[in-house]
Amino acid sequence: MDKYTLYAAQFLPFKEHFAPKGHNACKGCGVALAVRQAYKALEGSSANIDSAQWQIPWQESVIVKSGAIAAGTQPALLTIAKKDGALYICFDNESAEGKVDADILLKKLPAVASASGCDYAATACPSHPFDLIEKIHRAWDCAGSAFVHILCPCPVGWGFEAENTVKVGRRAVESLVFPLYEIAQGYYKITCEETKPLSVAAYLKAQNRFAGWSTKKTEALQVEVNESLALLKNKTQKVF
Repeated sequence: MDKYTLYAAQFLPFKEHFAPKGHNACKGCGVALAVRQAYKALEGSSANIDSAQWQIPWQESVIVKSGAIAAGTQPALLTIAKKDGALYICFDNESAEGKVDADILLKKLPAVASASGCDYAATACPSHPFDLIEKIHRAWDCAGSAFVHILCPCPVGWGFEAENTVKVGRRAVESLVFPLYEIAQGYYKITCEETKPLSVAAYLKAQNRFAGWSTKKTEALQVEVNESLALLKNKTQKVF
């Protein structure tokens, strides 16, 4: 961890826009942290974050494409209309009934969004606040619609102590299970290079939800992560 990350909060806008009357999110909630950062990123933009659209209470169930943020069993999607299209922000806490497998862990949503016509798509995590904020800025400023997929560690669902939310998020990125990258007009760019990535096992070990995974299953996921990274790097040959 670089020393500046420890003081990240001191460099973010001071004003709070998220849930001014409080919310019922769990302690250490990754979605709540990501929402705070996203709102701060849009401070001063024409999104008008002081409007009623943004003053939304936390709710129990997911409301998709309606401007509401919520905790539930599927990713929450915030949709904000802008001059040329819309900004879609997916807050993904990987809450799912049943088993957690590679399809849930390895995400392809940004590529799908880009192929569907979004001029800008990216991954982000609140463990890397400056990267997240810059991507929200670029998503808002791009000419057309944009999509930002944010991984939001969940202490309750994933099985780790509430004070480790940022740490677990960083492990997701550093193990390349959730690489940070962006797609602008079809061109890919990795925004956080990991020269000495953590093993997938190190990431899984930090969460009780993987306690039942066998060594063979963990090794299989490591192979899938390596293959996905190779494909991603192959797409970044063009620089934009």
